[in-house]
Amino acid sequence: MTNQTKDQHWEQQSLEKRMLYVMEHLIDDYGYPVNGAAGVVGNLVAESGVIPNRIEGSAPGTPMRSQNFAGAVVNHTPQAIMNRNSAQHVGPARPGIGLAQWTAPPRRAGLFSHPFDGGGGLGANAVFSMDDQIDYLADEIHDVYAGVNAFLKKSTVQVNDACDEVVYNYEVPGAIIQGGSRLPRSDPRVRDVFAKRRPSAQAALNAYRAAHP
Repeated sequence: MTNQTKDQHWEQQSLEKRMLYVMEHLIDDYGYPVNGAAGVVGNLVAESGVIPNRIEGSAPGTPMRSQNFAGAVVNHTPQAIMNRNSAQHVGPARPGIGLAQWTAPPRRAGLFSHPFDGGGGLGANAVFSMDDQIDYLADEIHDVYAGVNAFLKKSTVQVNDACDEVVYNYEVPGAIIQGGSRLPRSDPRVRDVFAKRRPSAQAALNAYRAAHP
């Protein structure tokens, strides 16, 4: 397993390398079975392209560039991303940030204050830290989404089922919401989201198997 290098520009690395990096850490450091880890990483591909400093509405090659509240496309600073404020028109117009595109204010704030590696939160520097975000993700699933955590860590879990569980009970994108509630798993719109994310989970699994035959 490789370790993060300081100031690494993850958007310049291949998607396969990014997927493998997160897979290895989830398996080696957090006890995920391979299929469970692949289910998580497949969703991170859909959310952020597995780029830690990716903000919502940006392109993979320019992960910190998106519209501000005035509608102009600009490069946002880490501080502006962390301190985003819709009332004061500070930072990106859209809230999503990081591997899982944390959006809700409490979850978003938690990313920047999350204690990491024996210290306090990284603050604005959390946008660049793959390791910190993996740790925050794993802790959040373990502490807040216990049902998801238990499902993913079953030794018999299948990769497609793991991928579906993460998107339905952890990520919960707008495409599976109607009237403020999740649509049932049997709804065609939910099935469509499942079908779109499963290939990325399989790709994450394949990347890991290729590196660890």
